[in-house]
Order: sequence, then structure tokens, then C-alpha cells
Amino acid sequence: MKKLVSVLAVVASVGMFASAHAAESCSAKSAALEKEISIAEQYGNTYKVAGLKKALAEVKAHCTPASVLADAQQDVNKLEKKLAEKNDDVAEVEADLSAAKAKGDSQKIAKYQRKLAEKQSDLSEIQQELNQARTELNALQK
Repeated sequence: MKKLVSVLAVVASVGMFASAHAAESCSAKSAALEKEISIAEQYGNTYKVAGLKKALAEVKAHCTPASVLADAQQDVNKLEKKLAEKNDDVAEVEADLSAAKAKGDSQKIAKYQRKLAEKQSDLSEIQQELNQARTELNALQK
């Protein structure tokens, strides 16, 4: 069981590593994985070393500038879709708020104002993520 937990932890950390650094070059990914391997070896974490070595082999085998660019483009597309969905949510809550104001229902007005503030905050976060993803994509395209 301990082995399974360790392997799952490695897989999760490698997955987070890959998504967080999608815009890095292949050589930077390899260098970062090699550094992680040496740290894991220092601490005698053989399961993590094995998982990281597997990840390094995958990067060396499949990472190309085109794949990095494609990953960055995919991230932008996902965030654009998420932004559109969140805009729809905001519009829905705004319509509900308008209806509550028309009825003069103060409890519902307060409820929808809270929801609207929450949705707008989410929208702002997604917009920031999208701007960052677009910046990374533009940097890769140059």
C-alpha cells in the first residue's frame, strides 16, 4: 500500500509539473526533471526516482517544440472556453438579479448580488490565467 501511495504521489507531482510548465522548452523540462531526480536520490526515495526517470524518458522521447506549442495552444483554448462559460454564468445571475429587483425581493437581491460578486471574481481569475497563457503562447511562437 505504501508503494502505491508513493507511486501515485509521483504521478500526481509529475502531472502538476507538466501542466505548470507547459510553456517551458523541452531542454528546460529535462533539466528540471534531472534536478528532481538528484534530489530524490539524495533522500533515497527510490519510487520517486523511478517515476521521475520514466517522466524524463517520456520528455526525451516525445517533447518537441511543436508539441510544446500545441500544449500551450490547447491551454489557451481551454481557458477561452472556460471564460465563455463563466460569462454565460454571469449573464444568468445578472438576469436573476434584475428579476429580483423588479419584484422588489430584498432577500433575493442580496443573494444574487453575492452570487454576482463571486462569479465576477471567478471571471477575473480566469481572465488573468488566460492572459498568462496567451503571453506564454506568444513567447513560444516567436
